[in-house]
Amino acid sequence: MGVLTGMIMLLGETAAAREISECLSNRGIEFKRILTWTEKGFLQIPFLIIDASPPSSSVKFAPLRQWCEQRSVPYLRLERPETILPASSLIYPVVSWEEALLRLEQRVNALFQVKGRPVTVFVTTGSHQLESIVQSPFARFTRLVVRVLPEGRLVQKCQDMGIPPRDIVAMQGQFSKEVNRVFFKFYGAEILFTRDSGSAGGTDTKISAALELGLEIVLVKRIKANTGLTVNNVNELLDWVDTNILEIVPNGRI
Repeated sequence: MGVLTGMIMLLGETAAAREISECLSNRGIEFKRILTWTEKGFLQIPFLIIDASPPSSSVKFAPLRQWCEQRSVPYLRLERPETILPASSLIYPVVSWEEALLRLEQRVNALFQVKGRPVTVFVTTGSHQLESIVQSPFARFTRLVVRVLPEGRLVQKCQDMGIPPRDIVAMQGQFSKEVNRVFFKFYGAEILFTRDSGSAGGTDTKISAALELGLEIVLVKRIKANTGLTVNNVNELLDWVDTNILEIVPNGRI
């Protein structure tokens, strides 16, 4: 039996990352949660990286993937399948954040010209790049309603950017179509700005609810990245760990 040194590193603060964290703990597998990475910070050499971070983090963790490839460290990425979009002229799919901001600016300006008042944009893209929305030229024509995880630091971050508490929805999903519909209607949303996080991330229910209410939807599609080993759901990921880790590590412990 081989001797493994180091440990599993789990990336991300998503709902999937929390589920994986709980499952690894239940299996008696030692791991460490990390949100940022620098090579100097790796005092222990990991023997497995599990990446459950959102698609927007693909660029941030690209150096880590290269680091793993150079050292033959498995890099296991949880990559949810793309959402199948219904045919609708209300949906504006984009492939980059820059394109998303341009499209959002176009739609906000168009609606502002028609309505003559601020346009309510319901944002569910998370807090990571929220500042670029707030600082965009079109922001003065909008009322931004943001939905973020119920963490004090994220709520404070939104407030520090000038978003009032009444426009901060601090709740953890995923949400059903009915719940999304209530949120969109309550806040008077006119545009939904969201990412494709797959059905597991509730993208389908958000889109269905928005279309029922006649909202326009600016959707940031997934960035295809060369991430090595890829699984499509948490069960597949845990099966891989069971097969490749537990069979060579007694009781799953390092």
